[in-house]
Amino acid sequence: MHFEEILTEFLGVNACHGPLAPEPSPDLAEVQLRIAVRSHDEQAVERFTREIAPLILNGPPTATGFAGGRPRVEEIIAYWPALLPKSEVTPIVEVVEA
Repeated sequence: MHFEEILTEFLGVNACHGPLAPEPSPDLAEVQLRIAVRSHDEQAVERFTREIAPLILNGPPTATGFAGGRPRVEEIIAYWPALLPKSEVTPIVEVVEA
């Protein structure tokens, strides 16, 4: 299987700050593993979701996940903020009374 991107996060340790997060304490109360993949090959992602489920269900103690069943493969919709010249935008204000 080939993926364009693989994201591995430990919720409770480095999910927000990634590599900038400080070294975690050896006495962590709770951590959850989150894994995500991205690929143009939908079948590869489907296979990944089928193969990761047994790891969560039969893997290390305290592993959690799949509260709603095996996740569905979904198309990624991205948010891309951009700056446009004012001349390209026509402002419109509409007042609607209820």
